[in-house]
Amino acid sequence: MKEPHLAALKCPQCGKKLQFSRESASNESVEEGQIVCEKGHTWPIHGEIPSLVYPPISAKDAKWIKKYDEMAESYDESVKQYDDWLGINMMKEREQLAMFVPIEGPTRIIDVSIGTAANFVALHNRFKGQMGRFNIHGMDLSTRMLGMAKRKMSELGIDASLTHGSVFNIPYQSNFFDIVLHTGGINTFSDIHGALKEMLRIARSEGMVLVIDEGLSPRMRNTEKGKEIIKANSLFAARPPLEFLPEKASNVEITYIMNETFYQMVFKK
Repeated sequence: MKEPHLAALKCPQCGKKLQFSRESASNESVEEGQIVCEKGHTWPIHGEIPSLVYPPISAKDAKWIKKYDEMAESYDESVKQYDDWLGINMMKEREQLAMFVPIEGPTRIIDVSIGTAANFVALHNRFKGQMGRFNIHGMDLSTRMLGMAKRKMSELGIDASLTHGSVFNIPYQSNFFDIVLHTGGINTFSDIHGALKEMLRIARSEGMVLVIDEGLSPRMRNTEKGKEIIKANSLFAARPPLEFLPEKASNVEITYIMNETFYQMVFKK
């Protein structure tokens, strides 16, 4: 964990600034150690990844995190089943995220449920040679998913800061990111409004929040194919969570992607 990563964070318990503990202070990077806030709240660092989860997650959310931990090693292969089933190329679809990224200049991007870092792999595919202009952060509640993300990005030479944190209380500074990503997961969240409010909080003024999850378009859900999809996986019956948008969300746009099987909700601060 490096100093610029630390500077982007805040204590999830009191909101105060964080610093490396005296024992963990380093001019390079901290692999194992602790960070502490001005009020003395202490948080561990393991494998360069700080753990800043507060308060403890609900039983409902813990159930899903356990599933993600269990499937972390096989997750990328299992997701490929969607390609044939839905008639898509999910990695190519993810590469369409590039349309939301400025064509030049430094850009701060966070994926608040990074999983195995598929979104950043997709951006790497589209921005080879330009990744250095991105300040990339990834956060997840699944430590095993974070481990997979770290391994994958290291292999690709992507410089990223990873944090073990909760989307219901994101341990990052307010008004920090140009782009806040979330793909897959929000349909199962126990507090969708709270998660969207936190995503908007960490976006800068005029910053963009992009949320994607399973959810058939109105047209698709009335087709025989759509009915088959929903019968096989009820998550595809979900609709864009417009009723949970925070008051300060503006310029809200809903589109349907991946053969109209996923909704894409974009809004600004």
